[in-house]
Amino acid sequence: MIDLAAKLDDLGDEQRMLRDAGADFFAADEEGRRLRAWRGCAPGYDRARWHEMAALGWTGLCLPEAYGGSGCGLAQAVLLLEQCGRALAPEPLVGGALLPAWALLHGDNEALRARWLPRLARGEQAFALAWQECEHEQSPRPQSLRATPRGDGFVLDGAKCFVAAAEGAGAFVVSALAPQGPVLLLVEAGQPGLTLGTLVRVDGGFWGELQFKGVETGAAQLVADAPRADAVLQRALDLARIAAAAELLGVMGRALDSSVQYIAVREQFGRPVGSFQALQHRAANLLIQVELTRAVVAQSAALADAEGTDAARLAAAASQAKARASAAALEVTKGCIQLHGGIGYTDECAIGLYLKKAMVGAAWLGAAAWHRRRYNELAPAGDDAAAPEVIVGGEQPIRRDALRRWLADSFPPAWRFPPSRLSLRDTHEWHVKLNARGWAAPNWPKEHGGMGLGAYEQVALQSEFDRHGIQIAPNMAVVMLGPLIIRYGTEAQKREILPRILAGEVRWCQGYSEPSAGSDLANVRTSAVADGDDFIVNGQKIWTSFAHEADMIFLLVRTDPQAKKQEGISFLLADMRSPGITVKRIRNLSGGAEFCEVFFDDVRVPRANLVGGLNQGWTMAKSLLGSERIMIGNPRGARAPLLRLRELARANGLDEDAAWRARHDELRLDVDDLDALFVRCVDVLRRGRDLGPEVSMLKIWVTETQQRVADLMLETAGESGVGDQSLDLPGGALHPANVFFSARPASIYGGSNEIQRNILAKGVLELPG
Repeated sequence: MIDLAAKLDDLGDEQRMLRDAGADFFAADEEGRRLRAWRGCAPGYDRARWHEMAALGWTGLCLPEAYGGSGCGLAQAVLLLEQCGRALAPEPLVGGALLPAWALLHGDNEALRARWLPRLARGEQAFALAWQECEHEQSPRPQSLRATPRGDGFVLDGAKCFVAAAEGAGAFVVSALAPQGPVLLLVEAGQPGLTLGTLVRVDGGFWGELQFKGVETGAAQLVADAPRADAVLQRALDLARIAAAAELLGVMGRALDSSVQYIAVREQFGRPVGSFQALQHRAANLLIQVELTRAVVAQSAALADAEGTDAARLAAAASQAKARASAAALEVTKGCIQLHGGIGYTDECAIGLYLKKAMVGAAWLGAAAWHRRRYNELAPAGDDAAAPEVIVGGEQPIRRDALRRWLADSFPPAWRFPPSRLSLRDTHEWHVKLNARGWAAPNWPKEHGGMGLGAYEQVALQSEFDRHGIQIAPNMAVVMLGPLIIRYGTEAQKREILPRILAGEVRWCQGYSEPSAGSDLANVRTSAVADGDDFIVNGQKIWTSFAHEADMIFLLVRTDPQAKKQEGISFLLADMRSPGITVKRIRNLSGGAEFCEVFFDDVRVPRANLVGGLNQGWTMAKSLLGSERIMIGNPRGARAPLLRLRELARANGLDEDAAWRARHDELRLDVDDLDALFVRCVDVLRRGRDLGPEVSMLKIWVTETQQRVADLMLETAGESGVGDQSLDLPGGALHPANVFFSARPASIYGGSNEIQRNILAKGVLELPG
């Protein structure tokens, strides 16, 4: 089982207990057996199992204890619902319990709550929510079912379609259109004039179709009147969308588990097919989709539980979760069919059951395209109305409005949105300003002069910098070297190096890659031979960013040529002014020359510049690679060009074009979903734990998203985009061709994305070599 959640997520005791209870409950079920048994058989699920689930408190999972519920928040519930999805459970826990319960719970009728919710929690009564019209099933607020006033109630005429869990429901919460506006009503099954038809779904379950012909309701059946009814309905639907996304997460996660197990043992040409790189890379792509979804679902559920979350923020979070889960579930399950080969297309193979479950779940409560549009309408790019006012708390809080004013006053206007990223030498005065405010090292602990920010705070702070157009080359010393010195350096090294990094007195570059090694750092050949109090270093490094401006370099060297590859490497710090060091700049496609080759010819480096123990450099190399991939995996790499892309489209009049908007909306969520995964990974570091090969997911996703953004930018710019000059935009100059060029190496440096997929296949999926 692929269980990155156990490594990355900081679950509370109650969350773990609920997740484990769900896993244990379904553990004895043969894969897909119960789903097969109930295909096409009314009501589509096992009533005995439903009562067992009720006895465990699941049908009343999110109801207050006052109504017989378990009182769980959505952040707890999604962990159980994931297990339901993994088990392909046919019981409609979301559609038949949680969704109608939320509608009743947030309505205005206490008498209805007191009567019906305890019965639902005990499993005595299944419910369903009927809200979609047959002719307008994709409309967000369809209300063609008419509610004509009569006495103190209404008479209902019309129909509702695609009603989940309608078979076996004892009552329906129904949305209808009255003269004063939409209303929500509770209609019991069997009322005169109400008939139920069914439509079999591809997964063997049922959609219900309700026909209303003169169905009479009284005042006691009014769940919510206008104008609150619509808000109550949308809240219930949005909570259910997050819950449904969690079930889809379980479906795709188990499908991937099953497929990885299959290709690990299925042999072809005398080898397990899981050893073929093409299949390994496909499986790694599917893993990224699963873990992106997990991060977004957890984030959305936590926001739903938070006090003060308004309807717009909940709706945006719900659409974000459902858009990602719907698209990812289909992509993963389709990919799993491919991994299984021909057997995957047969009904006897369980993998097809996951595909069908994903198809239904992806369509219910809104498909991915609809939710992308809704998300971008609710949270348009550049509009931070829903963002918290305080982005950094503590004793010295940073308010968003104050930060924006300070950036406008302090950052030189001429540097905003440069055609290529600025170097640390060119922007030294900016680093000095940041350090004066104590903001030079957001990721360092406070005791070493850093800000000690959490992951969310780091992302929020950086997003404001990106919004203002601050595009400066990453400070390798702050992001990579400083944390390593804090962890592995001597006290003397900490005293000497850390303050000078913060003050900006020393510019550092990184010496890892070599011409013959590329991404294979264990194959480092640059040698360091002990000679008295020094090491004599000989060799060559390549792709060393801004080496021509650097004062110092941190590098990997081979100190024991006889040892195994990883065991003979050490970590050194060298002065770039040392005799024997030569720097040669490499001109790139955009005409810039920030990459360099660095040659070492009998360079003397003091032994005091050894970090960590002799021949212990591989441990630090892995730690530094993790830091580098975290740095590269920061959403800023794709977010900054995405903001400029929208500005360019607005200037060209394309931002209202439906086809362009659809592509942009998908990219926007690709970036925003990465936020959730990035924070999830950085939080591991903040808890004092190490990240392993899973950090490669960040590097792959952000760099390839950055490339997709750059591709659309070049297309949006048209002929003007291929001119070798910047375009004048309200937010500053933009050179689309340079953005396009600079995105090309993103998937290569820091270890190519092909290597990252190899790492995921071996280190996370544990596929054979």
